[in-house]
Amino acid sequence: MDNFRRTILTCDLDKKLYNQPLGKHIYHAMYWFDYWCCTPQNFVGADFHCDNLDSLDIESTFEFTQENLLSYFESIKSKTISYLENLTEDNLNDIVENCDNKSRFECVLGQFRHVSFHLGNVNAMTIEDTGKWPYVSAREKDYIQGLFE
Repeated sequence: MDNFRRTILTCDLDKKLYNQPLGKHIYHAMYWFDYWCCTPQNFVGADFHCDNLDSLDIESTFEFTQENLLSYFESIKSKTISYLENLTEDNLNDIVENCDNKSRFECVLGQFRHVSFHLGNVNAMTIEDTGKWPYVSAREKDYIQGLFE
């Protein structure tokens, strides 16, 4: 999950990709991660959310900052860690209510895939702009690395 933090800290949040600022791409990924990963029943959302802020198809005037994105990230991170720590082999295949007939495993895995796609797009823009590769952590010990490789 630390890749959210690194992406927020390394990208130009105002730079546009497909007519939307990169900050909105990050928020979109976090919002739906928050919704689906820990199931809709545990969804809280960001304090600053407003209608359609999560949609990449609808422009908004909201200004994304490192501070508001990092704050939302921290709330998602703590909730997700707690949720994942309580999953067991016995409940991974449970179908989650109001989740399109998906299991807990499918919800979690689907959101990690979704996040990787969006953060990859944002990181590609950072690489194009700066010539530096944001560090992508795959293991807990990688969290101590700097922002760039």
